[in-house]
Amino acid sequence: MPIVVLIWGLVIYNIVDAFSSEDIAMLKNTPSTFKAPEVHEKEAFALLPIPSDPFLGTMYHKLKAKKTTRKNIRQEIVWPSIKYEGFISGTTKKTSVFMLNINGQQHLVKKGDTLQNIKVIKGSQENLRLKYKGQTKEFTIM
Repeated sequence: MPIVVLIWGLVIYNIVDAFSSEDIAMLKNTPSTFKAPEVHEKEAFALLPIPSDPFLGTMYHKLKAKKTTRKNIRQEIVWPSIKYEGFISGTTKKTSVFMLNINGQQHLVKKGDTLQNIKVIKGSQENLRLKYKGQTKEFTIM
């Protein structure tokens, strides 16, 4: 109880003291003695490469420069004159034979055959898929 009375007493004293009419002596304007600090130019420095780790004693591995990949520009491949002339029936799809006309010459080919750099990928009665120099094209029956 005495602590509570003491705290309230201090609070009331501070409030009364703030509203008292006594004048506080104002400080006279005195010239300032403040002096700005001198500014020095920053020194330039460069770090030297460290050949090894000072704590482990191992060599640093240099980061490999990323290789820039150039996009391959697809060159227009000129296909020979090809006509799919027909499907010669076989007992299974593996033995199916297709009639192809390449540059005016007729050829009989099976799936997987390569003729003049032209590979037969797949075929049916309606169309034939061929691959030439990495490019794939589909031909329909004439």
